[in-house]
Amino acid sequence: MFFLSHFCSFFFTSCTTSSPYNRGSLSDAMDKAEDDHEGSRRVPNDRDEPSRGRDSRDDDRYTQDTTSPQDEAVYYSDPFVGEVYLLFRGGNSWGGAPYFNSLFDGEVLIGGREDSLEVLLFAGIKAVIAKESSEIYDSVDDGVLILRAGIEGRYYPFPDLQFMSPYLLAQAGGIYMYWSFKNPLEAGGDLITSDSVGGMMLGVGAGVNLIDKGGFRAGVSCIPETHFFYSETQQGFQNDVFDLYGNIRWAVDVGLRM
Repeated sequence: MFFLSHFCSFFFTSCTTSSPYNRGSLSDAMDKAEDDHEGSRRVPNDRDEPSRGRDSRDDDRYTQDTTSPQDEAVYYSDPFVGEVYLLFRGGNSWGGAPYFNSLFDGEVLIGGREDSLEVLLFAGIKAVIAKESSEIYDSVDDGVLILRAGIEGRYYPFPDLQFMSPYLLAQAGGIYMYWSFKNPLEAGGDLITSDSVGGMMLGVGAGVNLIDKGGFRAGVSCIPETHFFYSETQQGFQNDVFDLYGNIRWAVDVGLRM
């Protein structure tokens, strides 16, 4: 599962949102994006102070590759010899507190199973809309998209069952949430029409494979999830709006053994 771990590391890193600008708080930006806001929609446009870190050339100068060809062969070896599945999962969520109501979500999963344990990569999209009771309802235009990817582990207490085989699951991943403001914001000579923020998600749940026979699998699952958002948005706002977002997800998945 060498590929799984490196894919997740890449995605988690790419979900970190930051900007060279300091444009104040996201809550202030949300207020100025409302239709009934009176006054200027201008936000700060200050440059961040440059960090004083060690020059990357210093790292190249003092870093040496001490890996021998034999070590590389061991490092890239993959001892997994179990069954590999490609799955498609779709569903919806309820209890999305405190910001959103879910419209739908869908994912592709690929991974391997050996005896009672299964490890899967997942990547997909979740579409949500702001709740009328939330503080962002008057500031966010239309729907909000959440991209996510990560790794999921499943444990099958009865691995030989071909029908109604239950399992427990745990998942962790990176998220990237994108939205459009109802009204553009002014920052210097730029107009800000949208923004995004990265984060992480965790989930635990249970499911059952209704059928897992002849290379075909179909099942259902229930997964309580929590989403954590980073402290700065892509446009440089300090995120004092989005903290934790939780929901209980139900899903159906179907797939084939490769």
